[in-house]
Amino acid sequence: MYCPSPVEQFAIQARLNFMLGPRDYDCWFLGFHCAVIQGNTARVLVRSEHVAAQVSLKYATHIAIAIESVLKRPIRSVNVLPQRFCGSRSWHGDLKA
Repeated sequence: MYCPSPVEQFAIQARLNFMLGPRDYDCWFLGFHCAVIQGNTARVLVRSEHVAAQVSLKYATHIAIAIESVLKRPIRSVNVLPQRFCGSRSWHGDLKA
């Protein structure tokens, strides 16, 4: 399990902003945070369930590319979750598995 550093977080966000443009980035990725990399899966947090659903459908590949390019690690899947989800029991249970 790997948690990106604050500098890596900024780099991932900057890469996404560059790839998507400021309009789409500001619409969907304000509050975006790459929470953890576990194996080839990235778990990222966004501000709401609605945003999580939209980002998961439209931008999962972009997120994987941005994370791969910054961290130099292969990302094969992206789980997009609302920020409020990170405090639940299943979130912590998944991280320990």
